Amino acid sequence: MLTLQNSWYEDGHHFVRWRPVSQGLLRAAKLSLGAQLKSYLSLRCTHVKGRGGAKATVRFAQTMAGQYRYVARFDIRSYYESMNHAVLLQLLEDAGIAAEGYALVQDYLSLPDMRLTGCGMVAGGSISPLLGAVYLTPLDRAMERLQPRHDIRYQRFMDDYLIFAPTRHKLKAALRCMYRVLDQLKLTVHPDKRSIGTTHRGVDFLGYRIHPDRLLRPALQSLNRLLDRSRRLYEQGVDENRLREYVQRWFLWLHGGLRNRVSHEGGFNQIWGFVLKHLNSGNKTSPG
Repeated sequence: MLTLQNSWYEDGHHFVRWRPVSQGLLRAAKLSLGAQLKSYLSLRCTHVKGRGGAKATVRFAQTMAGQYRYVARFDIRSYYESMNHAVLLQLLEDAGIAAEGYALVQDYLSLPDMRLTGCGMVAGGSISPLLGAVYLTPLDRAMERLQPRHDIRYQRFMDDYLIFAPTRHKLKAALRCMYRVLDQLKLTVHPDKRSIGTTHRGVDFLGYRIHPDRLLRPALQSLNRLLDRSRRLYEQGVDENRLREYVQRWFLWLHGGLRNRVSHEGGFNQIWGFVLKHLNSGNKTSPG
């Protein structure tokens, strides 16, 4: 039986702190549920351990952008907060989860649900990413079934995913299928985090700007996050060396796992100059 120590909201997400015994139970459950769900989860879902992670997903997207004419990118609105407990528990039952693990997930979902909404899941919990993988598995399977018939390609990292198609007609068919599945899961796409069009227009995904004829570059949103974090550090009084170290870590993240795929134009010095230039101006624009 899981027990809570406290809970709070931060940046629109519900966080909890479990009591020490419960933390141990959840760590063990993460391993057990991961093993039980390994064959159930789609290979198209890449945030799960052993599936390649964010950088493998970006590499896939860059390759597909060079092979397909159309692309759609979506993000689910309030993904964790929108998860329906009955739907998720049914998916776990369909996956054949053992009774002990099923009961633990029931506690994990219901204890923080103090308003008895029957929806929502805590962020930052040990098993939340795994349950996040499970919840959109019906979408993964639907896209897999469409792939041979419509020649589409699909990849998901948590609730952020891409659909590639050779023609507008085939992309529309995939989107109709997608919306049917999301309706069954009681989910909606985020209106401000969706993009549908040709790959030659480029698409932002997982912090990168992906274009079929160019090397990867940081997306504008990624650059803005860099600026926002740098500004907070600056206002907290960190010295220039520490600020430079933070920007260097960001630069290493940008290139990490993507050898010869990310543009080196300007290099680190251009990014560092970009940050220094905008620390006092408040502008958020691309560095050249």
